[in-house]
Amino acid sequence: MLWKHTLGKPGDTYIIGKHWVKKYIPKTKRVAKALHKESCPGAIYDIGYHYLPDDPSKQQHLWLCIETGKLFQKAPSLKVQPKTKPKKEKPKPVPKPPIKVKGKIKPVEKPPEPIPEPVAEPVKPTVAAPTINTLTSVSEVKGIGKAAFDKLVATNIKTIGDLLSKHSQEIATMIGRKSDKQIKTWQENAQKMLTG
Repeated sequence: MLWKHTLGKPGDTYIIGKHWVKKYIPKTKRVAKALHKESCPGAIYDIGYHYLPDDPSKQQHLWLCIETGKLFQKAPSLKVQPKTKPKKEKPKPVPKPPIKVKGKIKPVEKPPEPIPEPVAEPVKPTVAAPTINTLTSVSEVKGIGKAAFDKLVATNIKTIGDLLSKHSQEIATMIGRKSDKQIKTWQENAQKMLTG
């Protein structure tokens, strides 16, 4: 089934389809195969923030069904695996009190102590390096300090995707800079982070 969508602001529109998704959206952005409740038989991809043609006033976070081309404006609900209950440990046996025999106390024989089982060393969990993607905060980008970060957030540029989706001169104007030279450096550093 063929489908296409036109996204973007008037005068700056672009068409997306299956080929666009395969070219621009990595497989790591596939949030579900067919485990979701929505009416979508295929994989759902997180395609990031885009302008919808019917509402070009602000970007919206979108998810896309690769089979039907259906756009979602909220995260798809996924089936959650049920949690397994922890096993209960058996209580240790309590020793019997000594038995009195004709006024004398007869000691109770102690049962032989069980041989302790060898204890395996706990496996240390491996800590995966944080993944850098278009939803990573702009505060992670080299060269962006606290003051610049606050100005970017005030203009609704919060993620690396937001930083790369706008022209450097537009960002410079939004945060009150005369030159876009520093903005270009930020965008280059952000692109390097994404490409690894």
